[in-house]
Amino acid sequence: MKLPRLIVADEIRSGMVPDGVTLVYALRRAGVKAKLFVCARDETDVYLLKALQDESVVVLDTYTCGSVKNLKNLFQAAADPDALNVVLVSLGERGEESFAQIRPEALELAQALSCGIVPIFSGASSAMLTSNIVMTVLSALGAAEGGRVSGIIFASVRNPREYQLLEQDYGRRTPVLTLGYIPRDLERLRFTLQDLYNPAAIARVLQLKSAGMQLASAVRQIEWQILDALGRLSQEWTSPMEIQTPPKHVKVAVVGDRALSLEGGNCAELFRLLGCDCRDYDPWQDPFPTDVEVIYFPHSLGYCYAERLLELDSFCQGILQSIAANKLVFVNGGSAPLFGRYFISPDGEKHDALGIFPFHGTYSSPKDHDNLHRVEIRCTADSVFAKSEEKLKGCAIDYLHISNPGNIVPSTMAYRDIRKNVELGNSGWIRGYCFVTDLYIDLWSNVDLVNRWLSLRKH
Repeated sequence: MKLPRLIVADEIRSGMVPDGVTLVYALRRAGVKAKLFVCARDETDVYLLKALQDESVVVLDTYTCGSVKNLKNLFQAAADPDALNVVLVSLGERGEESFAQIRPEALELAQALSCGIVPIFSGASSAMLTSNIVMTVLSALGAAEGGRVSGIIFASVRNPREYQLLEQDYGRRTPVLTLGYIPRDLERLRFTLQDLYNPAAIARVLQLKSAGMQLASAVRQIEWQILDALGRLSQEWTSPMEIQTPPKHVKVAVVGDRALSLEGGNCAELFRLLGCDCRDYDPWQDPFPTDVEVIYFPHSLGYCYAERLLELDSFCQGILQSIAANKLVFVNGGSAPLFGRYFISPDGEKHDALGIFPFHGTYSSPKDHDNLHRVEIRCTADSVFAKSEEKLKGCAIDYLHISNPGNIVPSTMAYRDIRKNVELGNSGWIRGYCFVTDLYIDLWSNVDLVNRWLSLRKH
């Protein structure tokens, strides 16, 4: 089985749109058919890529997927055999003269997916210093099996002459291909999550699209066809052990996937793999999906759209009627406060919510990056969602706090920090067949649990 695939790894540069985001947008504009995946990216990158591409991206996380088998099943389910499947990864953050730390995800994915890596390096420093940094990183990336570097791209280059100097100094030291450069004048300032949820952000997104189109149209600035060919040189795809479950034939609605979700399209891919009929439900455009048996609320920045959403009577009545009818409702991460009595937005203003659970939520302003922290989740009680002692993986969200859940609806989960191995708190509240958590749970981390949960659908 052939699945053309390639990892693009870019530097983390504070305050700037990542170079890989501009590159993958330009790749499509240059005529290369591409399917996009991301790994080790923050929520802003995921949401921005969805806004640029007008479609969901798939998030590959080597931890929260639970196993390499699950990660490969997710990649295989979402990949397009007729396209270049590009995984955008963070390479690391540079210090004054070298990288402070090279992140491990690029190598882990290269080993799991058996494909090459194309790093993007900032050329803002002198040619000699940049070449030294490149050689150090190439040595680290080439140290593990499957971590072969297929070529490199420079970014933040002032002019063709500067690129020529970089290429000459670098080319004397290694045979790895140079595939071109991204000019400095195509760099754009970074967005915040709140910016992206604001409808007025479309003007700034269009500016980034314009930069990508300029990069795509420049003659021989990036070797697009060679980049495509490198992905097609990847070795034959080895299929993982398939997930063996009878098809569920369940209708699932994902609320506002493209417009609201910070997750990517992972859960939709899992529902389809388990035999469900999965669709995107836009509350502002579509009638409430009364025919579905499962409603999934993805992790999102709930306070940015809650007022517009909760004023839709058809939506509010549809949710209340679905819960009364014992339909399966799953509310993930930042969407959770919408189901409490009220929530407080970062400006301190109090807003009424659906009132289904006794808790209230408090949002603070998201940071520019590192809002999510990986956790292991243990079920502490039997429930309609999971059995006691079953485990899942996911992330705790820095900018969200749930208060006063009360004893009427006790929590069903505990979670701990995987680095410090300490318990952090409780989550997971259930009313009927509605399950709400303020953790961002990756359902791929326990496919058997999700399969059993879907079997509880009520007609």
